[in-house]
Amino acid sequence: MEKKINERKSLLREAEKHAREPRPRRRHSLFGSILTKIIIILLLLVVLLGGGYYITSKKLTPKTDVNIAVVMNQLSYCQELVTAKYHYSDIISIKKSVMLSKSLSIIKYSGIIRVGIADITLSDIDVYGEGKSVRIKLPDVEVLGNDITSQEVFDENHSIFVPITLDEVFNEIERAKDKTLDELVTEGVLNEARENARKVIQQIMLAAGFEEVIVV
Repeated sequence: MEKKINERKSLLREAEKHAREPRPRRRHSLFGSILTKIIIILLLLVVLLGGGYYITSKKLTPKTDVNIAVVMNQLSYCQELVTAKYHYSDIISIKKSVMLSKSLSIIKYSGIIRVGIADITLSDIDVYGEGKSVRIKLPDVEVLGNDITSQEVFDENHSIFVPITLDEVFNEIERAKDKTLDELVTEGVLNEARENARKVIQQIMLAAGFEEVIVV
């Protein structure tokens, strides 16, 4: 009996001893939890910083392509830009004589000379300043047309021996209208037309919303 009592006491002491011994800490589990939290925080920071950079870059980067499309759309409305017109009238006389035979034609004609830019959409466009400014280099100004709008025969006296043909009439009118054009160019109509084109395009771009417009 005494032996059994001693064995029980021995078992109790062993149990108390184990109870008092410190349990091993779960260091590996705790370290893994901390590492996971750190990784999650870093990922969140990367997402936030990346999103902020994307939003900032979207705000700071001008929509150049869109703005150039706007400019081209505005210019397409006046693809052939006539910025100077000159109406003129003149009288020509054609005389022919052979021996005693004579022919005479007096013709009054009117025409119009158009000067400007044949295709304004060929302009060089540069949008800058966060889309608020635009610089446009225009194509060269040229004579777009020199057309006869009317003609009238005032007097004619034809001899069957010295006829005045229609080709002779048309050729004389062509020479006269070319002379008128040469005189107009000498007087500076091309420069006038270019300055008018510059002003027109500048007003169109300002109306489109650009704050600064340079047209050359």
